[in-house]
Amino acid sequence: MDDPRTNPAAPRQVTVRDKRRVVHDPATGASAAGAATGSGAGASHRPVHQPPHPPAEPAAPPTPAQAEEQFAIDLAEAKTQAAGYLDDLQRLKAEFDNYRKRMVKEQSGLVERAAGNLVLRLLPVLDNFELAVASAEDSRDFERLLRGIEMVFGELKEVLAAEGLERIAAKGKPFDPNYHEAALEVPGDGTGEPYVADELRSGYTFKDRVVRPAMVKVARKGG
Repeated sequence: MDDPRTNPAAPRQVTVRDKRRVVHDPATGASAAGAATGSGAGASHRPVHQPPHPPAEPAAPPTPAQAEEQFAIDLAEAKTQAAGYLDDLQRLKAEFDNYRKRMVKEQSGLVERAAGNLVLRLLPVLDNFELAVASAEDSRDFERLLRGIEMVFGELKEVLAAEGLERIAAKGKPFDPNYHEAALEVPGDGTGEPYVADELRSGYTFKDRVVRPAMVKVARKGG
């Protein structure tokens, strides 16, 4: 064999050795060549730092003309809103006044109807009084007049009791300032608890409410 160093016509063979190593990426399944020193694989995954963006410049303050215009717009909106609130308030006030007047009228009507019903029930009593007086004037009979008055009085008590009027029990009862009005104090058997010795004027309750206490004489029981 000829020595290539002595034979200038012979071609020179050059051997190239690739010192890079193949790096396999398990995520993508691809392979990439890296430098033998290991800097290739690390460099391919190293994040690239971008230069920070410059901060945005602050908006320029509005001019006096712009501020005045915006103030006028805000003031007009506030006036419109206030006018709407005032209109709603006036409407509610008018509705409440109408409601109050209607309730007063209805309550007055209830009272008038109740009074009318009572008067209607008292008319027969009035008729019987007229008959009793007329009969007594014709006959001059006292006994007959007394019976007529007693009958009318009984009818009157029945009508009032049906409406809720009750007489307060007084004589012989323990004195109760809620139901009895002491007009006199008379001597009793001792110095014990006060009681009603006598009744001077009848008292009444209307549907469990005292409309007039009984006027009584008060004495004390023996100790």
